Amino acid sequence: MHRINATSGGWNPQSEGVIFVEQTPAPLVFLTAADTDIQTLAAAASKLPATFPKFRVANLLQLQQQISIDTYAEQVLELAEVIILRLIGGRSYWSYGLEVVQEIVQRSGKTLIVMSGDDGLDPDLISHSTLPLSTVHQVWRYFNEGGVENIINALLFIADSCLLTSFNPPPPQAVPRVGLYEGEWGVGNGEWGVGNGEWGVGNVGAYCNTPLPSVLPKVGILFYRAHYLALNTKVIDALCVSLAKRNLEPVPVFVSSLREADVQVELMKFFQPDDPSEQIAMLLNTTSFSLARLDTERPLVDLWQKLDVPVLQVILSSGSIEQWESEFQGLSPRDIAINVALPEVDGRIISRAVSFKTVQSRNPNLETDVVVYEPVSDRIEFVTDIAANWVRLRSKPPQERRVALILANYPTRDGRLANGVGLDTPASCVEILKALQLAGYKVENLPLSVHELIQHLTAGVTNDPEGRELRPVRQSLSLDEYQEYFASLPEGVKQGITDRWGMGSGGRGEGGSGGVGEGGNGGVIGKNSSSASPASPASPPPPLPPSPPLPFPISGIELGNVFVGIQPARGYDVDPSLNYHAPDLEPTHAYLAFYYWVRKCFNADAVIHVGKHGNLEWLPGKSVALSGNCYPEVAFGSLPHLYPFIVNDPGEGSQAKRRAQAVILDHLTPPMTRAELYGSLQQLENLIDEYYEAESLDPERLPVICERIGELVALENIHLDLANSSLLMANNNNQPSTINNQQPTINNQQSTKLMAIFVN
Repeated sequence: MHRINATSGGWNPQSEGVIFVEQTPAPLVFLTAADTDIQTLAAAASKLPATFPKFRVANLLQLQQQISIDTYAEQVLELAEVIILRLIGGRSYWSYGLEVVQEIVQRSGKTLIVMSGDDGLDPDLISHSTLPLSTVHQVWRYFNEGGVENIINALLFIADSCLLTSFNPPPPQAVPRVGLYEGEWGVGNGEWGVGNGEWGVGNVGAYCNTPLPSVLPKVGILFYRAHYLALNTKVIDALCVSLAKRNLEPVPVFVSSLREADVQVELMKFFQPDDPSEQIAMLLNTTSFSLARLDTERPLVDLWQKLDVPVLQVILSSGSIEQWESEFQGLSPRDIAINVALPEVDGRIISRAVSFKTVQSRNPNLETDVVVYEPVSDRIEFVTDIAANWVRLRSKPPQERRVALILANYPTRDGRLANGVGLDTPASCVEILKALQLAGYKVENLPLSVHELIQHLTAGVTNDPEGRELRPVRQSLSLDEYQEYFASLPEGVKQGITDRWGMGSGGRGEGGSGGVGEGGNGGVIGKNSSSASPASPASPPPPLPPSPPLPFPISGIELGNVFVGIQPARGYDVDPSLNYHAPDLEPTHAYLAFYYWVRKCFNADAVIHVGKHGNLEWLPGKSVALSGNCYPEVAFGSLPHLYPFIVNDPGEGSQAKRRAQAVILDHLTPPMTRAELYGSLQQLENLIDEYYEAESLDPERLPVICERIGELVALENIHLDLANSSLLMANNNNQPSTINNQQPTINNQQSTKLMAIFVN
């Protein structure tokens, strides 16, 4: 065991070491898990009267290990006179710490104030306080209303109630639960004593300096009121600026809680006013948890249904950027729960983590770090690219929208083209094409049947190496264009692909990986190649003219504004030792070339992956909150993504949601039916029925029936299936009963009756 420095993201359970929070004692100690509380307390500390007692503030995220809690309790809490504890998530969130604090209070008679850290009163938490309930309730109201002025008055009220001072602060002042974060609040002195805003929150960022025309599409941004009141809005400013660069008008709104009915009503006035031109086309949501209430028959998500716009979940990570960069998982379990898993219940589109906690300053009076959300520019840009692409898709008329349908193909043989678990993928593809055409999309040469679709696809180049060189290439990506694109990728990505596959060479390599490189690895040159030096000829042949660079073939067919493509292999077709789900297998050059062509040459507005499941979501990278070095993002980019997926496999579906911003469109599992018997097995059942009938009516026929049963057993190798060679013996009286015992198992076995077909 050894000490490690406290980090801005709190204790990381996957790291080694123990965090010790080292402070000097003070009469007042405030413990909270909310960085916004600490930000506001730090701002309030400088405005307190000179006679106000000293106080300390600690973040509960730094006090998650028993030894760190015990040490802090001994060094700081034992010497305090008043302990204020503000918990989010109830007593279970910090159960051991609460027990330690209660033991100190009961033994020494100190004052304890325990209250909820959210907008709901928690009678269980308040009951642990040593002050009257009315006093604790008023303290909770100060903090619940928020703002620097309210927090100053809360501290003064606590000192009067516990330390016999006489500051006599005013009662809690109400602050709006919802409001528009706009430039008008950047004028004049703040009523709440901080910054220049009406509520004391400073100005709102450079994007407000130049008003945007109202004709631009509007994108809503939702964030917590606590960040607004604590001046922790740098990430919101960054989102607004990035949206404005994309000719989108941001509509940033702060809220106390999305579950409050009156807040939802007010929210609709900002996002869906009566004037259609003022309504938002997209929503970026940075709040945590789920809006849905699961205690009813159907989840209640009325707000999202009324808004009727795509909702992008934007993640404000509670960890540090160093933790995010170094860890394969991407987010802490806590972040995954409240910022990914629960928002998925609402059907939100999972995007990326755009900010991480960083230490803004060290407050010497509170002896604690003031932590803020620091935006990461390339993550901000990527998320606003996703938003811009969804808005573009929404604003285009159907006849102008370009859609790519990508069919799974594993293993890489034509016989497995458009495979899918529980889904008749070819039939579903035909139905989707028909639905698109009916909705006004430009679909030309529509295949009218599954046979016609597969025939069109296999008439051109596919992933199947058999006859690949003889098939026509309908569309391709030039080597020059690919190399220009490849040069623009992050250095780590380029190095990883080059180390695995060499340099891209184009052409028709094995298994659809592209290229004609040596060593049989396709799509690469100078990798795994070897050749013995030939004997020097008597006279060297004349040099051959250099061959023109071969383009990367793109498997699929263009049907007007719709492209039906065959997803390329990751490279497992080249090396049999590699695995379809391998987390460390970099995609081939041809794989990147395929998706680049879909994005930049075909200019797809949206992609639909048809068939569970493809391989895009299994490419190397973080499991969630991807970076620019993660291969799903490198290949797929920021396009809108739709994915029909079987409803009973949410685990694998979540990979596409969390790693490729997919909207999962669930389809039911196929109906089940009895397998029943057919062919020789049906004949065998009839002979066994005949045998039992002959036992009582005509025993002389039994040897003949047994002989016929034995012939069928030998013909169908049933004796091998049942591991019983005695079934082949003549006049075996146990033969019929042994087989009959197995027949119901086969006859009643459950099997799918029909594959599901995804239709509109």
